[in-house]
Amino acid sequence: MISHAELVESIFGYWPEFADGRIELFSFEQPGIVCLRIFYIDANIKRAATVSLRFTGVTEVDLSEFRSENVVDALSISSVSPSVVTIEGCYGLCGTFTCASVEVTGAVPNNSFKADGFAAA
Repeated sequence: MISHAELVESIFGYWPEFADGRIELFSFEQPGIVCLRIFYIDANIKRAATVSLRFTGVTEVDLSEFRSENVVDALSISSVSPSVVTIEGCYGLCGTFTCASVEVTGAVPNNSFKADGFAAA
């Protein structure tokens, strides 16, 4: 279960896989804590947001390919406990880790998004 998932679902109407989402931040805050911030656009419904996630009780980390720019093909979080988080990368960061809990710490809509993908002036 993802705590505060409703913050993301209220923007998009569903929990996304974050396909083509750009990872803006990936960090180890403390031992066992990973923070991830993704900018995601759903062009079909013309919505965009920056979503911040916090994973606690992180173990079994197997991540690679971290680069200056990282784009997600899919981010999946299993519904079993402990959760297995899988980052399938289009470019850059990819791999898996296990965590005890997942929390949405922020979901900020980008209201300047237009259907052509360009921000309004």
